[in-house]
Amino acid sequence: MNLPAILERLQNLTRTYDFHIFFEECAALAAEQLQAEGAAFIVRDGSTLRYLFFHGLPAAYAELAKHVFPDDQGISGQALRRDRAVYVPDYPSDASAMPEYIATGLKASLVIPVHGPDGINGILAISWFATQPPEVSEEQLQFAQLLADMLGAAWYRMGMEIHLEHIATQDALTGVPNRYQLEERLQTACARAQRDQRTLALVLLDIDGFKEVNDSLGHQAGDRLLREILTRLHDVLRASDTIVRLAGDEFILLLENLHSRRDLEDILQRVLIALNIRMGMEHQHIQVTASAGVTTYPHDDVDVLELIHHADQAVYRAKNLGGNRWVYYDHADDERRLAAQRLRGELERALKQKEFILYWQPIIDLQTAQCVAVEALIRWQHPERGLLLPASFMDIAEKSPAMQRIGTWVIQAACQQANTWAAAGFPLDIQINLSARQIENHRLCEELRDNLNRCPALSADQICLELVERIALRDLRKTARLISDCQSLGVRFALDDFGTGPAALQYLLELGCNQIKIDHSFIIPLSQSPRHQNMVLAMVQMANALGVSVTAEGIEDENTQGLVKDAGADRAQGYHLARPMPAEELTEFMRQKIAS
Repeated sequence: MNLPAILERLQNLTRTYDFHIFFEECAALAAEQLQAEGAAFIVRDGSTLRYLFFHGLPAAYAELAKHVFPDDQGISGQALRRDRAVYVPDYPSDASAMPEYIATGLKASLVIPVHGPDGINGILAISWFATQPPEVSEEQLQFAQLLADMLGAAWYRMGMEIHLEHIATQDALTGVPNRYQLEERLQTACARAQRDQRTLALVLLDIDGFKEVNDSLGHQAGDRLLREILTRLHDVLRASDTIVRLAGDEFILLLENLHSRRDLEDILQRVLIALNIRMGMEHQHIQVTASAGVTTYPHDDVDVLELIHHADQAVYRAKNLGGNRWVYYDHADDERRLAAQRLRGELERALKQKEFILYWQPIIDLQTAQCVAVEALIRWQHPERGLLLPASFMDIAEKSPAMQRIGTWVIQAACQQANTWAAAGFPLDIQINLSARQIENHRLCEELRDNLNRCPALSADQICLELVERIALRDLRKTARLISDCQSLGVRFALDDFGTGPAALQYLLELGCNQIKIDHSFIIPLSQSPRHQNMVLAMVQMANALGVSVTAEGIEDENTQGLVKDAGADRAQGYHLARPMPAEELTEFMRQKIAS
């Protein structure tokens, strides 16, 4: 357990006030620290329990959303009666197991009571499906109990907030309508827009720098800023426009009777100028601006809740672009986001149905022109979309809990194939890309040892694990320890995409990598650029001085191959030499090389 990192995440958790976000991070922490697939929050309602929030769980399990059962049933019932955590390492065999959860493939479960001021409010359930259920240590149990206690406090806080927000329909601080009036007012405005055949704009404003005002100048200054914002908005908006305080520093503007896009953008420009505010006292000043997400009705012809959601999507993009601007809702961007969500949900199925396969790209020794190594490259044989390249799914997979298991599968499959080649007389080095999640996996060294034990024809020094610079340098000390631990087995390491990140060659001394792979962006222009030639030559010479071998990526023609050879690079790969291919084709490729 990386204590500083855990403490930082717990500290951030205490500052998270959106319960959905709080639960997601809380559940992610629980799953990571207990090596589980995910977690759920089961809410107690009278004498019943119902599943309400899920994180990282299979689709079959998540389909039980809002499933209600008596609070004396299952292992959750046991935890309530005993008022303590219950861990069942073999769920299907347990007498309290419930059939509907056995059917989802649940292997093991840890359930922990979630307390509130009035007793137990629910259960935090941590679940294992694909991985072997571990022995839960006392330290892990205490950590899970801490998360359950924090979840209880957040749930109680959310209930109190909802109660207080419902006391009035107007915002107490600013006097404008609050979020509970928004839906009704928006429904009415949309009906008027339809009737009068006019355009309605829904604008979500998010104040850039508001948190800094609160943190640096105090909450009273934050309140003064909100009141000043309302005064300025009233000054620049029309009498027919509506201002709603959504929450915190977020406001909704309903702009009716718009004749053209220019009308709308004139108003937006006035709003952004008006909300460019300098806050402070004496020598401490903070510049405040606003980001705006905009959608229009009936062009965006959806229900009112979806309109708000679309404006929220747009303001998120505005803030990512630096703030102090407006951004229109982009339906195509939303479609891409939804497609990513669907793809993320399919990863578990892909693992279970063995849809992932490996392709192999040869790596050539520049002196002998022989194939001496291959890079393992993952592909997804999607049942509907065909063969998917990593660019179409790996960014999404990296943010998914499934990435850990995907990485484990890649190492296992690559080692088994390399063992087969070695036994057949092709003792190739294999290069395997590591994901960020694998670098954080404390069991990586153990997994490598297990795979080597299962592959007797494969020597440890035939395995080279590739790290990209941006991942390797996130936590230099931790990465260096990982490399050292794995190298004790005989495994080698390469720093991939070298030259694209902030790393200098001296980092190789700290990381202890055996190889660098010069990124294709330096190699492809070589024929036309003496500057790139000098740069590659300098990289090779410095790497050689450190005792580090060099592989050049992106060899697209014979001339480039000759240039990297003249520069002193040891190995090369690229489409001119060979494209990635399935294992069977690579075997034939090797036979032809030997025959020639």
